[in-house]
Amino acid sequence: MKRTLNIIAMGSVFLAQASSAWACPMCKFALETEENEPRAYMISILFMLGMITTLFTSVAVLLWWVSKLDRKNLNAAGYQHLFENAGSHPHLAKIRAE
Repeated sequence: MKRTLNIIAMGSVFLAQASSAWACPMCKFALETEENEPRAYMISILFMLGMITTLFTSVAVLLWWVSKLDRKNLNAAGYQHLFENAGSHPHLAKIRAE
């Protein structure tokens, strides 16, 4: 309990100190002025973050799809017993333990 309270206290102190660093100086300047250069810089950062998000999401979806396809092919080939374990069927662990 004491450890949890220490972690919460340290986290709140960290967040209180980081409140002034939520935006980069160029983004803040872009919102305060009507110049195009800071706004273009801000938009380029958003595009870069969007590309990283798109790439990671694409890889995650691809891995999920390949896993799903592989599971379907293993089930069709008669290897469904590979997926039956104590995690997916806890009642089997009790029967085998007796």
